[in-house]
Amino acid sequence: MISSRNGRSGFTLLEVLLAILLASGIMTAVLLLTVGLGDIWRGTTPVRNLEVHSRQVVDFLKRGFRRALPVETDGLTYIFLDHTSGQFNTSGTPLLTWEVREADGIIPWQDRSLPYVIYQLEVIDDVGLVLYWQSRLEVDFEEVPPRQTLISAFVTDIEYHYYDSELELWELEEEPRTNTERRYDIPRRIKIVFEAGEEEPLSYVINLPNPNEGIPVF
Repeated sequence: MISSRNGRSGFTLLEVLLAILLASGIMTAVLLLTVGLGDIWRGTTPVRNLEVHSRQVVDFLKRGFRRALPVETDGLTYIFLDHTSGQFNTSGTPLLTWEVREADGIIPWQDRSLPYVIYQLEVIDDVGLVLYWQSRLEVDFEEVPPRQTLISAFVTDIEYHYYDSELELWELEEEPRTNTERRYDIPRRIKIVFEAGEEEPLSYVINLPNPNEGIPVF
């Protein structure tokens, strides 16, 4: 007499097929995201869907803000305002700046990527949203201008949002504002506007890390 097993071993054909379908779906989603962002960096693919393009850019920025390292200045902060030596920035307005421990793998380094990378954002008229980046560990960090990449040619504006706790309302500024000590205030959030041809402009509000509340949930 052949004894029957009390437990199952292995998987049924249906389970195997479901696992294959699930893995294929995940791999397809990852591939589409990677290819889409790669096309953004290279600027080779025309935007057929402004919403898809804008969400990819916004998701990239949110990931960067989530990974921002705390900076000790006059107080703990994750995002700060600083000037850059990039060739585009001629207005003298300080740019949103943050630092991450590990570089994003999508950014095109000439050699291997380095840690402790400083990022900056700027919107240039008739150009778009430009990202500057440079590692603190580079030998010529102080002498050489940061690298720069066009993230999106469809970003036309960044708006800076400040919250007035006394009046309990948001104040919107076209540029970072100065306080009574003639220093630039760090906004609580920003709004990024995308425009393409005759399509309806799209805008996204992104919360910035607040040291009093910790890294925000995006």
